[in-house]
Amino acid sequence: MKTSWDDHRFFLAIARARTLSNAAAALSVSQPTVSRRLSAMERSLDVRLFKRTRRGYELTASGAELLETVVRVEKDLLQADRSIQGRDQEISGALRLTTTDTFINGYLGPSLWAFLHRHRDIELELMCTRSVLSISRGEADVAIRFTDSPPETLVGRRLGTVAYGIYAAAGESGARFRQSEPATREWIGIHNEPFNRLLYGTFLPSTRPKHRVDSMAAMQAMVREGLGVSILPCYAADRDAALVRLRPAPLLDAKFDIWCLSHPDARRTRRLRLFTDFLAKQIKSDVDLIEGRRPLPA
Repeated sequence: MKTSWDDHRFFLAIARARTLSNAAAALSVSQPTVSRRLSAMERSLDVRLFKRTRRGYELTASGAELLETVVRVEKDLLQADRSIQGRDQEISGALRLTTTDTFINGYLGPSLWAFLHRHRDIELELMCTRSVLSISRGEADVAIRFTDSPPETLVGRRLGTVAYGIYAAAGESGARFRQSEPATREWIGIHNEPFNRLLYGTFLPSTRPKHRVDSMAAMQAMVREGLGVSILPCYAADRDAALVRLRPAPLLDAKFDIWCLSHPDARRTRRLRLFTDFLAKQIKSDVDLIEGRRPLPA
C-alpha cells in the first residue's frame, strides 16, 4: 500500500501540532480520523513515525527524516501553486475581443491602442465582425455587443444605449440634403439586408436607400462626399467635422444597448478583469457621446 500526499498532510499536521486534537483542529477533521490516518500510514511504511510522551507526539528518527522531505515537498508544491496562479494574475497573455469595425474605427480604437501601449505583454486578437462569435465556445474572451437581450450564460455590464442620428455632409456638397424634405433625400443604407431592416426599420421604416454598402465606415465616407444622407452612430458621426446632424434629437432604441460581456470563468483572471474594467470605464466616460447627448459643435 502506497502513501499519498494527503497522508503526508496528516503526518505534517501532527508533527507541527504535537497533539492529535490540535492536528485535527488544523485539518478541520475529527481526532479519531487523525489517529486512524496516522496508524494506516505507519502500517504502510512499516515504521513508527512518532513516540507518545508527556509533552505530546514527538518524532522518531525515521519521522524526523521523513519530516525534512515532506517540508521540502510542501514548499515546492506551494511554490508551484503560486506560480500557476500567478500566470493568470499577470497582465500578460492573449485577449480576444470581438466587436464591430464601426465601433473600433469610429470610437474605441485610440483608447484600445493606448491600453496596449501601457500593457506591452498583452497579445490582442481583435475580431471586427457583425457575426456573433461564441464566448461559451471559446471563440472570444470579451464581446462588445449591441442588443436588448444579452445571453444569460454570460456576465457583463450594460454601458448605455448607442444613439443614431441622420447626417449629411457639412460642406457645399451636402447643402441640397440639408434643405430638402426627408422623402426626397437620397439615402445610403447597408447592403446587409437584415441589418438594414433593423437600422432603418427601427427609425425610418418607409425609407428605401438609393445606395447600399457593406459597412458603416463606407456609409459615413459616402455621406461625407455628399452622395446622400444616412443614419449613423453618434459616437462616430458627431466627432466627424465633415458631417452635420440634420435633426438635434438622437434616435434611441433599447435594441442598441451596448454590453461588455465575458464568460463567468474568465472573470477570475486578472487580465480579463483589467480589460473589461478598462472597456467599461472608457465607454462610461463617453456615455453622453454614445447616447447622442454631447453638445454638437456650433
